[in-house]
Amino acid sequence: MMAASCAKEQASDPYMLFEVHGKVMDTAGNPLAGISVSSGLSDVQTTTSNGTFVFYGRSVPMSLVVLTFEDKDGEKNGGEFSNLSMEIAVKEKTPGSKDGNFKGTYFAGGVEVVMLKKSEDMNPDSGFIPLSAL
Repeated sequence: MMAASCAKEQASDPYMLFEVHGKVMDTAGNPLAGISVSSGLSDVQTTTSNGTFVFYGRSVPMSLVVLTFEDKDGEKNGGEFSNLSMEIAVKEKTPGSKDGNFKGTYFAGGVEVVMLKKSEDMNPDSGFIPLSAL
């Protein structure tokens, strides 16, 4: 499924527009500012000072959208955090056209993203399983 939202889009491909609202935080629940949020076919957004983000994108029609969260500013937000990709379930907000390629708009709200500091990612006592181990 992940490859579908990152696949190269053709002009005649069906597509959907999506919107995801959420908050990025560390394991203690502190908001993380300056985290880059991206998806294969869309512009990069950045989390605000309170860790929130609103991401608008375009994707091939499906019920899951893959977002990637990256710490590109290093120590500025309280540490260096490991990158994270996450599948987010979206629900239809408005239907698309029956005749054309536009398949509607989709939405997910209240998404909570917890990022691990790079030191926690390697610590077996942190209680978290690194994504690379899954």
